[in-house]
Amino acid sequence: MRTYEATILVSSTKARADYDAAIADAKSIFETEGAEFTEFEKWEERKLAYPIKGETSAVYINAYFNAAPDSIEKIERRAQLGDAILRHLVVERTEDLDKIKDQRARQAELAAKREAEKE
Repeated sequence: MRTYEATILVSSTKARADYDAAIADAKSIFETEGAEFTEFEKWEERKLAYPIKGETSAVYINAYFNAAPDSIEKIERRAQLGDAILRHLVVERTEDLDKIKDQRARQAELAAKREAEKE
């Protein structure tokens, strides 16, 4: 088992109609292939730079999960063939999840500090 980070774009149209079902559909693509989520966090809905499958906005989700290396190709194939996920990116993370969270917190603090200095 290895740790992976995924950024998942879910159709905002589907999420607005039934958020829980849209997220469950996206999660099931991963879980069907044995992925075990350690973190699954909704970021926000954003406008897309260009339309994807007719959608102009998407709900962004950042997730961390553990899975066998041979399951990633199957997950990616399911995501491409299904209609629950517009786009996704899966990256292997060798760092500990706590280290990643600490790094994100430091980056957020620096960004807030820079914004405060601009004002």
